[in-house]
Amino acid sequence: MTPDRPVTDVTIVIPTRERRDFLRVTLHSVLASSAEASLHGISTRILVVDDASPTDATHRLAEELGVDYHRIAIHDGKNNPASAIAAGVGLVDSRFYSVFGDDDVMLPRFVSAHVAALEAGADVCTTAFFRTDAELRPVREVTLPDARLGDLLAGRITVNDGAMTRTELTRDLPWDSELDQVIFYPIWLELLFRGARFTRLTEPSFLYRRHTDNASDRLEAGDAAHRALVQQRYRELILERDGVLPEPTPPSSDRLGGSAGPRRQAPPRPLWRRIAGRIRLRLRSMRPGS
Repeated sequence: MTPDRPVTDVTIVIPTRERRDFLRVTLHSVLASSAEASLHGISTRILVVDDASPTDATHRLAEELGVDYHRIAIHDGKNNPASAIAAGVGLVDSRFYSVFGDDDVMLPRFVSAHVAALEAGADVCTTAFFRTDAELRPVREVTLPDARLGDLLAGRITVNDGAMTRTELTRDLPWDSELDQVIFYPIWLELLFRGARFTRLTEPSFLYRRHTDNASDRLEAGDAAHRALVQQRYRELILERDGVLPEPTPPSSDRLGGSAGPRRQAPPRPLWRRIAGRIRLRLRSMRPGS
């Protein structure tokens, strides 16, 4: 960073490998969210990190859309984006950053809502999202619980991979690409261990696209072993410092069911279903003879 260059507010890191069609949709959505954020004085850098794609299609798309591009020269042979994630975070020079999936869709308020949360004092901001099918049809709305050390230590991942984070807090942390799909796990554990302030948005701010080539579905046997090693390391650190492990949040009785607790309530209908229902009612009221 040069002395006369203003500090960028946010970097959106997008790791990818030869998925031009998905990436094009994702980039347009991130550009739209960045444009919305600029109306509030927020500057955004979009950084595509290409994990040694076999063609130049990713590079050409980045040039076409005017976003920054970094290429990893040699592919590590692994079927996950850990190397691209580590490289991308290492290139961040903004106040905040988020790692965003190359097949997901950012909603317009993603950047501005996350930045507002961090500027209000949070260090990490997670978010609700819409889970969709491969054609981006909403399936359900997901709202994450508060991030707690006991829950993560028990293996409950309550933080999005793309949670927006204060950059200065992770500069000294090791982004170990050898952890493969578990690369974020020790980052969130370490930040919670250090007392970082986590918050969450209950407003969905992106679409999580589910399809036949989701990277998160390609878990290998080694990923479970990596997670177990990380858990053991942090159990030892916490016991050494505190003398006791934090308890995970107990499951609520309505999720467990049974007669001992209150009856399970139906989850609220997603916003898109509520809107569609209102439109149908309005159309029926306009029919002759109604």
